[in-house]
Amino acid sequence: MEGWLTIAAIVLGPILALGAQRELDRLRARRDRQLQVFRNLMTTRASALSPTHVEALNSIDVEFSPPKGKNKRVVDSWRIYSEHLIDPRSQDPQQVVTWDTRRFELLVDLLYEMARRLGYDFDKVMLKRNAYYPRGYGEMEAEQHELRKASLEVFSGRRALPMKIVGPVNVSGDDVPEAHLVRPERNQQ
Repeated sequence: MEGWLTIAAIVLGPILALGAQRELDRLRARRDRQLQVFRNLMTTRASALSPTHVEALNSIDVEFSPPKGKNKRVVDSWRIYSEHLIDPRSQDPQQVVTWDTRRFELLVDLLYEMARRLGYDFDKVMLKRNAYYPRGYGEMEAEQHELRKASLEVFSGRRALPMKIVGPVNVSGDDVPEAHLVRPERNQQ
């Protein structure tokens, strides 16, 4: 019996060790993906419109599933946050400020739960206050938004493009070559 057990250990030992190593590699890769989602959200928390931020948010359901055990609080926080993001925003400036303040609080809650899940000891105050976003970025983002809206209004015909003529203007057309003049067609009857 002892001989058979020795042979079984010699044969099964490497197979079991290989299976255990594969499982450890799978768990390590999953944790690495979760850490990458967390890193992306942390580095873009002051810039919610960043494509990296949006991509990381949309990865939570995949990387933190199933939503039970240690992942449950992360997924629950994400669901609350995503419901708020989907909620239509009012055009009233005060309600926009209130909505955005709540949005950031829910993001901090999500980041806090992710940090806890991944073994970081971050408090909510640190998550709120320690994000650097230069004022110039915000101004550029607002300007680009205004330019995009104004361009869309011009190109869709809802707004005219203002023009100002500077300098002398020749209205007779004497200085313009004949080939460049556009003459109205006369009705031929």
